[in-house]
Amino acid sequence: MQFVSVGLTLLGLGLAALWSMPPFWVPFLYAVAYCLVLGWHLFSKRPADTALWAAGPVNTVLVLVSISLGLAGGYLGVRAIQGRQLPPVDIVDIAPPFGPGTYIIANGGSDTIVNSHLHTLDPAVDRYRLWRGQSRALDIFRIKPSGLHMNGFWPSDPALYTTFGTPVLAPCSGAIELVVDGVADMQVPQMDRQHMAGNYVALNCGEFFVILAHLQKNSVRVRQGDTVEIGARLGEMGNSGNSSEPHLHVHAQRGLPEDSMLGGEPLALTIDGRFLVRNDRITVDAP
Repeated sequence: MQFVSVGLTLLGLGLAALWSMPPFWVPFLYAVAYCLVLGWHLFSKRPADTALWAAGPVNTVLVLVSISLGLAGGYLGVRAIQGRQLPPVDIVDIAPPFGPGTYIIANGGSDTIVNSHLHTLDPAVDRYRLWRGQSRALDIFRIKPSGLHMNGFWPSDPALYTTFGTPVLAPCSGAIELVVDGVADMQVPQMDRQHMAGNYVALNCGEFFVILAHLQKNSVRVRQGDTVEIGARLGEMGNSGNSSEPHLHVHAQRGLPEDSMLGGEPLALTIDGRFLVRNDRITVDAP
């Protein structure tokens, strides 16, 4: 029971937790260590008079705690797996909104366990109406080949994060409908609740709009009314607005309401045909 519970706990954490710090390969090390320990216990020779179970209050408490953690881990794992399923809503596809490099999804998927944006679908919270369009958004970090995405241990300077300053590219051809620039980049982990999206660009892709947010201050290269092609440089990833650390927020919505620019109908998003979920990685090769 203990081994099953530990396995379920590791599975739940591996699927539901964000593996950017520690990096994405750490859960695989946990899995290898788990299998080695399990194998040693199963195949090591025991004295004939050694029991597998020794009754006692300490062992009983440990087993109960282990089972509780296993149940919690199993629950997280199931929810995370469900979050990999395409949601029953309209889905639109875009090109990668970034250039060559490797990126990891911090928030993405169809369950709140792996995508916290989905909380804004709750109709009972009136203030969420202003941000409903971002309910199926992706949050994206750029990572190094090692899997790390910062220099140091959670530095406060956003420039020490690999994501900061990474070019943001147009994921579709269309017209620039709205531009916000000049909002300051915050020190980590401070967040600007007054300018939730920070600096952002709203791009009209025809039947839907794509919003690219938390851009670096004064990095936006386009203006309202400009027409761009796929791959055109729009700005750079930053840490402006309600951002705990540098990342790119991207979402698709239908409509661009005047009273709440980010309150359009939320659409599910794929990038080059992939429905991306927390901890998924996407690599763009240099041309």
